[in-house]
Amino acid sequence: MLTGNYRLAAAIFIGIFCGFLLVKSDLSWRKTCLNMFLLKDGRLLKTLLFSLGFGVALVYFLQQAEVIAIHVRPGYFWASLIGGVVSGTGLAFCFRVPITAIAALGAGRLYALWSVIGMILAVSFVDIISGKLSSSIYSWSKSLDEPQQADSFLDLSNPVLWIVVLSLISLAFLQFTFRGETEE
Repeated sequence: MLTGNYRLAAAIFIGIFCGFLLVKSDLSWRKTCLNMFLLKDGRLLKTLLFSLGFGVALVYFLQQAEVIAIHVRPGYFWASLIGGVVSGTGLAFCFRVPITAIAALGAGRLYALWSVIGMILAVSFVDIISGKLSSSIYSWSKSLDEPQQADSFLDLSNPVLWIVVLSLISLAFLQFTFRGETEE
């Protein structure tokens, strides 16, 4: 397992690489996200689905090789649902997700600073309100079950396999559904 400076160096390298890919693929532009919502351009959706499928498989195999250790915090249905609604609302207002906002800011697009400031304020807001909500939302339902580790990748009860397969099927569907980004 990576520890200390090697862990930090790996995180910095991966962050720079991902930021470079986001900027070079024009995914840090606000218009790309807007066109996704208007169903004019599917590049962002394709990138997200590919990243989801590849990332889940990568983490699974790295955990199997004991390169990384996964520590899962308990999840709560209502808290996750409310968090998803708040995140979706922020995406609809800013046409950015946190990674694209930071990549846009890193690429010199200073108007992305407003999105980053809003996200920083949202994190502070969550810290403040979390204590008040923990006595209500977390008591509405019990914690979601601990994720189970499948014996093999191709085991049909393995959720990683299903996420990868569904991501690939959705990716293929989007590839044939959205017109190319060069057409206008």
